[in-house]
This record gives sequence, C-alpha cells and structure tokens, in this order.
Amino acid sequence: MDISTYGLLITSQDGIILEHNHYATELLNAKDLKNVSINKFRKALENYPTQVIPLGTNKVYLINHKNGHHHFLDDIIKNSNDEIFVTDNHGIAIYCNDAFEKNYGLSKDFIIGKDIQCIEEQGYVNKIMVHQVIKQKKTITFEQHTIKGKTILNTSKPLLDDNGNVLYVIENCRDITENTKLKEKIGNLNKELKFMNPPGFKRQVRVRSPKMLSLYATILNLSKKNVNILLLGDSGTGKTFLASQIHKQSERANQAFIKINCTTIPESLIESELFGYKKGAFTGASSSGKEGIVQQADGGTLFLDEIGELPIHIQSKLLELVENKTFLPIGGIKPISVDIRIIAATNRDLPKLVKEGSFREDLYFRLALGTIKIPNLSERKEDIPEFIDFYLDFFNDKYNTRIKISTEAKILLNNYSWPGNIRELENLIEFLIINSSSDIITVESLPLNIVNKVNATGDILKTTQSYSQYCKDTLGLNEEVELFKGQLVREAYKDHPSSYKLSHFLKVSQSTANRLINKYCNNNA
Repeated sequence: MDISTYGLLITSQDGIILEHNHYATELLNAKDLKNVSINKFRKALENYPTQVIPLGTNKVYLINHKNGHHHFLDDIIKNSNDEIFVTDNHGIAIYCNDAFEKNYGLSKDFIIGKDIQCIEEQGYVNKIMVHQVIKQKKTITFEQHTIKGKTILNTSKPLLDDNGNVLYVIENCRDITENTKLKEKIGNLNKELKFMNPPGFKRQVRVRSPKMLSLYATILNLSKKNVNILLLGDSGTGKTFLASQIHKQSERANQAFIKINCTTIPESLIESELFGYKKGAFTGASSSGKEGIVQQADGGTLFLDEIGELPIHIQSKLLELVENKTFLPIGGIKPISVDIRIIAATNRDLPKLVKEGSFREDLYFRLALGTIKIPNLSERKEDIPEFIDFYLDFFNDKYNTRIKISTEAKILLNNYSWPGNIRELENLIEFLIINSSSDIITVESLPLNIVNKVNATGDILKTTQSYSQYCKDTLGLNEEVELFKGQLVREAYKDHPSSYKLSHFLKVSQSTANRLINKYCNNNA
C-alpha cells in the first residue's frame, strides 16, 4: 500500500493531532490540524475508508481519499440499470455490477478474475471488443446480442495513464431490447404505410396527425379481413383513394377493383348496370344480354361511391348481395353467386336517411360493420404541409417545372379551412403551378378569397394558428431560421430602403445587404 496517496494523521493518546499531511487538511477542510482534537472531525472521517493503526501510545489515521464516499458511489453503480463492467489492461474482469447478471445470465463470481473474452467463446454473447479497445486505445461502441435474448448497446472506453498506456477498460452497457423491438415495429408499419403512396408518385404522403395515424391503423387492420367496409367523409377527403388502397392491401389485391358512382348513372339504368340483364329482358335490351359490374367484380372488390344516393328499390337487391353473395339479373330466373367484397362510401348522414325512410336500416347495419370515418383536412392540420409538398412534387413533374412555395404562403395555407378538403388543395396547387409566372409561390400568388378567409392581408405570422406552433409542428431548424431571417430583412428594409442604410442597421457589409435585399425583398420569397 502506497501511503503517500493517503490522508495522514498522527494523534496523541488523548486524541490531539500531532502531525498531518496536506491530503488530510484538504479532506477535512481545515487550514491547520495541529493541536486540534480528532473528535472534531469524526463525522467528516465517516465519509472515507479510514484505517487506525496503533503506534506506541499514539495512533495513526490513514484516510483513503481516492475512495471518498465509497459506499454512496458503490450503491449508485450497483443499482444502475446500465451494466458497468471493468477489466484491467489484459482484459481480465475486475468489477461488474448487478446488471451484468441480468444481461448475460451469469453470476459476477463466474467472470471476476477471468478474461472477458470467455463469455463470447462460450456463447453467452455474440461479440466482445475489450481486446480491440486495449490494442487501439480508443472507445468502441457496438451492439451485442446475449444468450438471454437481449440487445445491448456497449460502449467500451479505455482509461489511460499519463503516458498514454491503458490502465483499465470500462464498459457501459445499456439494454436496448425494447427500443430495438419498437424500431422494428415502426419499420414494419412504415412499410405497410407505403401503400398510401399512389402509383407513379415520386414523393410519399406522410401523415403526422394522430387522427390519421389512428385511421391508417384501422385501415391496415380491416384490409386484411374479408368484411364489407363503409367509408364516411365529406367530399374531397379521399374516400375513393382509400377504397382502392384497402383493396390493394387485401387478399383480393390481384383481382378486379370495380368502381361505380351511384350519382352518375340515371335511376332507370342503375339496376341493369349493377346486376346486368338476360337476353330479351326488356325492349331495347341487347340480344345477348349484359353482364353487370357486380359479376365483373367476382373474386375482387366492388366500390359503391355515394351509396346514399342509391334508390330504395335497388337497396333491396343490394341487401341480398351483401347477405347471401347472390343476385338476380334483370329477366333472370336463377340467382348468380359471386365472391365479392363491398366497399361503400358516402358524404351523407346515413342514420338520418334511415330515419327519413330513404335508406334501408338493415342494409346500413350490414355495411356499417367496418366503418371508417375520414376527418376533414381542417381537422388534421399537421398533414396539410405534407400534402402541399406532395402535390408540388407531383405537378412539377407533370408540367416539367421547378416551382417552390414560400414558407409564409405555406403557413397561410396551413390556416385555411379547406372546405373542399384534399381535392381543393390538389386543384389549388395545380392551378398555382400552371399559372405561376415566378419560380416561387408567395402569399401574393394565392387567390384573394383564401387570403381573406384566414385574415392574413397583413402580417402572415398573425394567423389563427400561432407561428411558433407551426414551426414546432412542421418546420426544421433551417427553415425556421430562414423564415425569421426573411421577416427581419423585409421589416428592416421598409425603414431603411437602400443597401447602404440597411447594412448600417443590420451591421453587415453593403455587399451582404445587397444580397439580402435581392433574396428576401425583390422576389418576396
């Protein structure tokens, strides 16, 4: 034991300090200990492992200052959820806390005094990097997989002496099993959510709103089940698109997806369009008869858009199809069996129509087993910036343009109520791309009715949704800084309308002021 590193006290028989070294004065926080009673420092000494050695009638106190608060620190390390593992410079284990046992299913007694490499050799873990750390004298972070089924993030760090030689290797190991499982789950979900990207679209639509994330989860669940689905939502919310994606995620994906809009076919023709007719069924009928779209959808999916407009007498035949998977063509005498899935959609209040007697209650209940309510775009503002970028990419590709949108215009559109929902947004972006005379869409480019509705004729940042919240939800740091910078320059330029004046006000060079004016003021970006 090298006592030169210890605090040293020598006391007389009656406890008066006769001699001491400088470590002792530091540890006991006293300028001079000589001729002071040791009893004055009893509490302070309790913080350090101290040996008392008789020396004749005197006593020698050796205070291990390097292990101060030893028990306190040991308790912290021992109870840490992270594994702390220490080896010497030969890879021999000299310390580990309780987390080691949880991670590897081994006792501490098993490993202490052994080369840590043995737990890899014996199959308790797939990888140990201690000897590489000793050799390279640098920290290595890597993933381990243990026999207990845990995924461990291991950071092995060398502790060097003053000459750069390795004294110890300290491993800090964190159990990231649950994090890894969560990442895998998110990755799988992202793969499944890719179906929301229409074929041929370069950019994927990513939703952020809790409502749509929940709705997508419901869609993914119902898509795999062979049940009829009822899509409820206002015009333009994407019912047709979602219906096609439900079909693509189902076991019927390789079969027909047949759509019919119940409002576009005259009432006199809708029965024959749906169910077909036999030869000579009515005057003017084809001599060979006609196959209806129900039969064309056999094996696949039939999408009935605007089902709330379906005549009541047709609803009776549809109920037979829903319940028994059979139908009777006009003029037919033998029912035809089909294997189809029905997805129906409407923007009408079906329960209200049921009460009014214009929609069959039994049909409603049959269809409503798998109901999906699609929120309006105004109810999921977090998704608006994604749709803006999505359609910008799409229509830039379509019209071979490279038009962008200013952040201020984006904020304004984010605060618009969008009564026409996604369809209105899509049409607006296409209109702006076609009619833009600049390479950037600004607030001034937007239709006045939209600007007026969000009350944004003045400072765009004073819209109903706070600017700070918008930045938090939709912008990255660079975009946020860029927007503030542009606002600052434009406001300053109003009061200092020359590069010379602006440069003095902003405390930048005149050439920099010129660049700022060209970038932020001349094109209103």
